[in-house]
Amino acid sequence: MASITHNLDDLIKRLNIIEKSLLKEAAKSALKSFGFDAREILQNEMREKYGSVTPFTERSPYFKIKDGGYGLVIGINDKANGVAPNRYLAPTDRTDGGGAKEIAPTSFAGALLKRYGFDQIPVPVKSSRAGKQFIDKRGNVKPRKVKRLLDYLESPDNAALERYFLVPEKKGRLSPGIYRRYKVKNQLSMAFSLPSTPPKQQPVLDFHGVIRKAAEEKLPELIAKKLRKLMR
Repeated sequence: MASITHNLDDLIKRLNIIEKSLLKEAAKSALKSFGFDAREILQNEMREKYGSVTPFTERSPYFKIKDGGYGLVIGINDKANGVAPNRYLAPTDRTDGGGAKEIAPTSFAGALLKRYGFDQIPVPVKSSRAGKQFIDKRGNVKPRKVKRLLDYLESPDNAALERYFLVPEKKGRLSPGIYRRYKVKNQLSMAFSLPSTPPKQQPVLDFHGVIRKAAEEKLPELIAKKLRKLMR
């Protein structure tokens, strides 16, 4: 969440008595307008920095007015049926530095922990025959395919289902992961790997920095615009 403080001293010095009397109302209106601007700015930054964004993630920036209209909170949605956007986007935030950060556990990882008792984060093997089927054009994991995979793992003896199986720890030549066995020549392909250490990713978006910069550039102009409107 970003907290924005803006000093109006320089603006106040240039105002006459009537304008000063309207300044609070103008500031409240400007903050609300900036909330909409900030949400759009973050959405644009996500599209640019991430390369591909799901509609759910794109809708995750929000703002709310507080302190009787004189405060503005800008954040990322923390509610979801699975992993909330503020959790899975946190490792991409470079506000507190640019070093690699551990990726957030996915809802798929949570389901594996609950059902099988191990806490490795499954990583799709994008280069494998089986893994490719779980990745969409944007490079994101397909939720419905993952849900079906969990069903397959629970019913390994059902002949009508695809043959997926879980290897929780190294077994012979097989590394920990989720595999698919194909009927032709009994071939195996790893769909998800289960690395022993949490995967990391490079943060790419300075959430706070982007909003602070926008506030410095836009708020003075917005307040002045709202004042002019009130003076008509």
